[in-house]
Order: sequence, then structure tokens, then C-alpha cells
Amino acid sequence: MKGRQAVQSIELSTIAHATEDLEKVETALAYLLPVSLRGRQPFNRRYLQGHYGNPIVTFEAHVTGPTELAEFKDSFLKQLSAIDKLTIIRDLDRCADKDGNLYIRIDKQRMYDGRVRLGQDDPIRVRIKFTRFTGTATPLMIEYLESE
Repeated sequence: MKGRQAVQSIELSTIAHATEDLEKVETALAYLLPVSLRGRQPFNRRYLQGHYGNPIVTFEAHVTGPTELAEFKDSFLKQLSAIDKLTIIRDLDRCADKDGNLYIRIDKQRMYDGRVRLGQDDPIRVRIKFTRFTGTATPLMIEYLESE
């Protein structure tokens, strides 16, 4: 399948504010990973300082191997509702860039309960990097989202 081979990498990232439990944030992120990757895919943490001196922690993980990318795709697309998939496809002009990146924002608060839903406020960001051989990656993105 072209969509599976067309993905170079996937990056998951989010920000934890001073009021958030870091372990809960990491658990919410892990829900996006397939069960096979949860134990062996550590999240990199960076400790930063916000504009007013408040502590901020960023979490980031990368999925790059062909097997891991396929497992992520299967798991992620099963968790994403049909309505959310259609919303992403409809809004591809705002969700994708000219470099072949598809950006999906997942509601972090719902992820605490293991529910994958699109959300703009305080999101978990999923960046899916598509390989472009020629032209635009848009058809590959649509094929990826429609294949389950």
C-alpha cells in the first residue's frame, strides 16, 4: 500500500504546564501509540521556563521504523473517528504544509481517558511526514486517512 510506504516518520508532542501531572501527560501520549510500542518508545522531556517564569515540560517521541510506522498507523486510524478523519481531509489545506507534513491536533484532556478526538486547545500534536516523490503529498495523505 502506497500510504504505508509513503510515511517517513511520525512525531508526537505536547506541552505540560506547571499545574499538570507529568505522569498523566505521558500516559495520555502513550495511548496514541500501539500497545507494542508503549514500553519501548520513551518520550523525551525538555524542562523549560514560560514567559512568566512558570515551569513548562515538553514531551516528544518519534516513530521511524517501517514496522513501527505500520503499527502506529493501524492503531491510530482505528482510534480516530470517521468524522474526525473526514474533518482532517476536508481541512487538508490548513492541516498540511508544502513539505509533506500532516499536522493533527488531538484533545489532550480526552486522551487522559484514552479517547482520541480532534482538539485545538492544549493539544497533543501528531506530525506525519510523508515522502513526496513528485508533486503534492495530498493524495498520499487522503489515502493514508482513508485506509483502515
